[in-house]
Amino acid sequence: MLIGPQEDAHKLGQLQADVMDVTQAMLALPIRLPGTRFYRGLQARKRIMDVLRQEIFVRRENGLKLDRRDDFLQTLLLKSHMDSPEEALTDEQILDNILTLIIAGQVTTATAITWMVKYLGDNTDLQEKLRSVQLDLASKHNDAPLTLQHLNTMDYAYKTVKESLRMATIVSWFPRVALKDCRVAVTTGFHIKKDWIVNVDARSIHYDPAIYDNPTVFDPSRFNDDMKPYSFLVFGAGSRTCLGMNLAKIMMLIFLHRLVTNFRWEMADHDTSLEKWAMFPRLKNGCPIQLTPIRKDKMH
Repeated sequence: MLIGPQEDAHKLGQLQADVMDVTQAMLALPIRLPGTRFYRGLQARKRIMDVLRQEIFVRRENGLKLDRRDDFLQTLLLKSHMDSPEEALTDEQILDNILTLIIAGQVTTATAITWMVKYLGDNTDLQEKLRSVQLDLASKHNDAPLTLQHLNTMDYAYKTVKESLRMATIVSWFPRVALKDCRVAVTTGFHIKKDWIVNVDARSIHYDPAIYDNPTVFDPSRFNDDMKPYSFLVFGAGSRTCLGMNLAKIMMLIFLHRLVTNFRWEMADHDTSLEKWAMFPRLKNGCPIQLTPIRKDKMH
């Protein structure tokens, strides 16, 4: 999607490890000394950029217009090639755009999917309900490849995705700068001055019992009812809403549909300990599960 499929398993594994090191370095003290997380992140970023530069070099050598790959890197390269010199993106800008999307899109979505798998592994009754709905949907379409139209009919699956995102709250805080003086909670008269940095605590909102009944219980059906404004902040809100919101939802829906219609699963380790100093909430044990293939011919 971003740089096309990577057929070299070793290269892909190294790239994934480097992305994780870059993510971890974002919360580290900026000490450029060997052995520190910050230093490892810098080295990992350099390796990622080298891979991307090589990819750009190969595509240009092969001829951009002759290369039929349909991914974001190709789109940026073609646009840069056709734009005027004043408007064209430099290679460094292209590289930074790709890296930003990898960090902002891949790691967050992968973490959200992990938690979704855990919640359904802990709630096998809801997993079975979802499986029944998704298998029925697949049979109606004769197991045809998924389309956007199919995804738009996945009502219960979408509620499952939303409930997973609410409970996991992958990005739990949203710093914002006040553009003008304002007042919050008129009854208490709390004033916020222009240029103050305000941090919105999304997790406290998602677990507020005044907003969500039994907020610690995984219950996709809670989204049967209309939500209060600004009560679901997994992608932020307003003009700074996450640009990848719809892409993340689509990726999670497709993954969930493929998993639930082909396997049953349960947790192999129920430890809920979290990794320390991780940028996003991740289980220390990696969320191991036990998969059991299902026989679709016996499900209908």
